[in-house]
Amino acid sequence: MTLTCYYLDDSPADPRLPHDSERTVDYSHVLALGVEHWHIPVPSEGKYEEVDRIVEERGYRYRDFVTLNKGALGEALEPLLVINSLQDMHEFEEARYILTGHAYWDIREHPTEVWVRFKVGPGDLVILPPGMFHCFTLDEKTDLSAMSMFLETPSRHALPRDKIADTNPYRIDYLKSIAAH
Repeated sequence: MTLTCYYLDDSPADPRLPHDSERTVDYSHVLALGVEHWHIPVPSEGKYEEVDRIVEERGYRYRDFVTLNKGALGEALEPLLVINSLQDMHEFEEARYILTGHAYWDIREHPTEVWVRFKVGPGDLVILPPGMFHCFTLDEKTDLSAMSMFLETPSRHALPRDKIADTNPYRIDYLKSIAAH
Protein backbone atom coordinates (compact mmCIF):
# COMPACT_ATOMS: atom_id res chain seq x y z
CA MET A 1 0.00 0.00 0.00
CA THR A 2 1.35 3.42 -0.92
CA LEU A 3 0.70 6.85 0.53
CA THR A 4 -1.08 9.65 -1.31
CA CYS A 5 1.51 12.40 -1.61
CA TYR A 6 1.20 15.94 -2.91
CA TYR A 7 2.71 19.40 -2.71
CA LEU A 8 1.26 21.48 0.08
CA ASP A 9 -0.71 24.57 -0.91
CA ASP A 10 0.20 28.03 0.42
CA SER A 11 -2.99 28.63 2.40
CA PRO A 12 -2.58 29.96 5.95
CA ALA A 13 -5.75 28.10 7.00
CA ASP A 14 -5.83 25.52 9.81
CA PRO A 15 -2.96 23.04 9.21
CA ARG A 16 -5.34 20.17 10.08
CA LEU A 17 -7.08 20.70 6.73
CA PRO A 18 -5.76 18.75 3.70
CA HIS A 19 -4.08 21.74 1.97
CA ASP A 20 -3.92 19.74 -1.27
CA SER A 21 -2.43 21.83 -4.08
CA GLU A 22 -3.67 19.19 -6.58
CA ARG A 23 -0.04 18.72 -7.64
CA THR A 24 0.71 15.08 -6.89
CA VAL A 25 4.09 13.75 -5.84
CA ASP A 26 5.04 10.22 -6.73
CA TYR A 27 5.33 7.89 -3.72
CA SER A 28 8.76 6.74 -4.98
CA HIS A 29 9.98 10.35 -4.80
CA VAL A 30 9.00 10.53 -1.11
CA LEU A 31 10.91 7.30 -0.50
CA ALA A 32 13.92 8.73 -2.36
CA LEU A 33 13.84 11.69 0.07
CA GLY A 34 14.56 9.18 2.85
CA VAL A 35 11.08 8.37 4.17
CA GLU A 36 10.51 4.70 4.98
CA HIS A 37 6.96 3.39 5.04
CA TRP A 38 5.22 0.12 5.80
CA HIS A 39 1.51 -0.58 6.04
CA ILE A 40 0.94 -3.14 8.78
CA PRO A 41 -2.69 -3.68 9.76
CA VAL A 42 -3.24 -2.87 13.43
CA PRO A 43 -3.81 -6.19 15.23
CA SER A 44 -7.03 -6.41 17.22
CA GLU A 45 -5.37 -8.41 20.01
CA GLY A 46 -2.60 -5.85 20.60
CA LYS A 47 0.29 -8.09 19.53
CA TYR A 48 2.50 -6.09 17.19
CA GLU A 49 4.57 -8.97 15.77
CA GLU A 50 5.46 -7.33 12.42
CA VAL A 51 6.22 -4.00 14.10
CA ASP A 52 8.28 -5.86 16.73
CA ARG A 53 10.33 -7.43 13.92
CA ILE A 54 11.13 -4.00 12.44
CA VAL A 55 11.89 -2.59 15.91
CA GLU A 56 14.34 -5.41 16.53
CA GLU A 57 15.97 -5.12 13.07
CA ARG A 58 16.56 -1.39 13.56
CA GLY A 59 17.78 -1.72 17.14
CA TYR A 60 15.07 0.40 18.76
CA ARG A 61 15.19 -0.08 22.52
CA TYR A 62 12.24 1.99 23.70
CA ARG A 63 8.71 2.74 22.65
CA ASP A 64 5.81 4.66 24.02
CA PHE A 65 2.16 5.13 23.21
CA VAL A 66 0.52 8.51 22.85
CA THR A 67 -3.11 9.56 22.45
CA LEU A 68 -3.75 13.02 21.06
CA ASN A 69 -7.32 14.21 21.46
CA LYS A 70 -9.36 16.64 23.55
CA GLY A 71 -10.61 13.86 25.86
CA ALA A 72 -7.10 12.73 26.78
CA LEU A 73 -5.34 16.11 26.90
CA GLY A 74 -8.06 18.70 27.49
CA GLU A 75 -6.81 22.27 27.07
CA ALA A 76 -3.20 21.06 26.66
CA LEU A 77 -4.06 19.70 23.17
CA GLU A 78 -4.09 22.98 21.23
CA PRO A 79 -0.63 24.21 22.35
CA LEU A 80 0.77 20.74 21.58
CA LEU A 81 -0.70 20.90 18.06
CA VAL A 82 1.00 24.26 17.51
CA ILE A 83 4.37 22.85 18.63
CA ASN A 84 3.97 19.78 16.39
CA SER A 85 3.13 21.94 13.38
CA LEU A 86 6.43 23.86 13.58
CA GLN A 87 9.20 22.90 11.18
CA ASP A 88 12.02 21.02 12.88
CA MET A 89 14.48 18.15 12.56
CA HIS A 90 15.93 15.58 14.91
CA GLU A 91 19.35 14.01 15.36
CA PHE A 92 17.67 10.59 15.41
CA GLU A 93 15.16 8.67 13.34
CA GLU A 94 11.57 9.59 14.03
CA ALA A 95 9.48 6.42 13.94
CA ARG A 96 5.72 6.42 14.38
CA TYR A 97 3.13 3.65 13.95
CA ILE A 98 -0.44 4.91 13.73
CA LEU A 99 -2.96 2.89 15.74
CA THR A 100 -6.12 5.02 15.36
CA GLY A 101 -6.97 8.28 13.63
CA HIS A 102 -5.21 10.18 10.87
CA ALA A 103 -2.45 12.75 10.59
CA TYR A 104 -0.23 14.46 8.05
CA TRP A 105 3.53 14.39 7.69
CA ASP A 106 4.94 17.42 5.90
CA ILE A 107 8.52 17.05 4.69
CA ARG A 108 10.84 19.46 2.94
CA GLU A 109 11.77 18.45 -0.57
CA HIS A 110 15.39 19.11 -1.36
CA PRO A 111 16.75 21.12 -3.11
CA THR A 112 13.49 22.97 -3.90
CA GLU A 113 12.53 23.46 -0.21
CA VAL A 114 8.88 22.91 -1.19
CA TRP A 115 6.63 21.11 1.31
CA VAL A 116 5.43 17.61 0.42
CA ARG A 117 2.48 16.26 2.43
CA PHE A 118 1.21 12.73 2.92
CA LYS A 119 -1.60 11.47 5.11
CA VAL A 120 -1.16 8.49 7.41
CA GLY A 121 -3.76 6.37 9.16
CA PRO A 122 -4.15 3.14 11.11
CA GLY A 123 -1.43 0.66 10.22
CA ASP A 124 1.01 3.15 8.69
CA LEU A 125 4.52 2.94 10.11
CA VAL A 126 6.66 5.87 8.97
CA ILE A 127 10.32 6.46 9.74
CA LEU A 128 11.93 9.80 8.93
CA PRO A 129 15.72 10.00 8.79
CA PRO A 130 17.81 12.19 11.09
CA GLY A 131 18.32 15.64 9.58
CA MET A 132 15.06 15.82 7.58
CA PHE A 133 13.01 18.97 8.18
CA HIS A 134 9.39 18.05 8.81
CA CYS A 135 6.12 18.78 10.62
CA PHE A 136 3.50 16.42 12.02
CA THR A 137 -0.12 17.58 12.13
CA LEU A 138 -3.34 15.81 13.05
CA ASP A 139 -6.19 15.93 10.56
CA GLU A 140 -9.39 17.88 11.15
CA LYS A 141 -10.84 15.17 13.44
CA THR A 142 -8.00 15.86 15.93
CA ASP A 143 -7.96 12.32 17.33
CA LEU A 144 -4.94 10.03 17.07
CA SER A 145 -3.25 7.17 18.91
CA ALA A 146 0.25 6.14 17.93
CA MET A 147 3.31 4.20 18.99
CA SER A 148 6.65 6.01 18.85
CA MET A 149 9.90 4.05 18.76
CA PHE A 150 13.36 5.19 19.84
CA LEU A 151 16.93 3.91 19.58
CA GLU A 152 17.86 5.39 22.94
CA THR A 153 15.96 6.80 25.90
CA PRO A 154 12.79 8.39 24.51
CA SER A 155 13.51 11.92 23.37
CA ARG A 156 11.48 14.45 21.51
CA HIS A 157 14.33 16.97 21.37
CA ALA A 158 13.89 18.93 18.17
CA LEU A 159 16.01 21.50 16.40
CA PRO A 160 13.98 24.32 14.83
CA ARG A 161 14.81 25.41 11.30
CA ASP A 162 17.56 28.02 11.56
CA LYS A 163 21.19 28.54 10.54
CA ILE A 164 22.40 26.28 13.35
CA ALA A 165 20.15 23.39 12.25
CA ASP A 166 21.10 23.98 8.60
CA THR A 167 24.75 23.30 9.49
CA ASN A 168 24.07 20.44 11.90
CA PRO A 169 26.13 17.31 11.05
CA TYR A 170 22.95 15.19 10.89
CA ARG A 171 21.43 17.63 8.40
CA ILE A 172 24.59 17.59 6.30
CA ASP A 173 24.68 13.77 6.36
CA TYR A 174 21.00 13.65 5.37
CA LEU A 175 21.59 15.94 2.38
CA LYS A 176 24.56 13.81 1.28
CA SER A 177 22.46 10.65 1.54
CA ILE A 178 19.69 11.94 -0.72
CA ALA A 179 22.15 13.50 -3.19
CA ALA A 180 23.42 9.97 -3.85
CA HIS A 181 20.02 8.93 -5.28
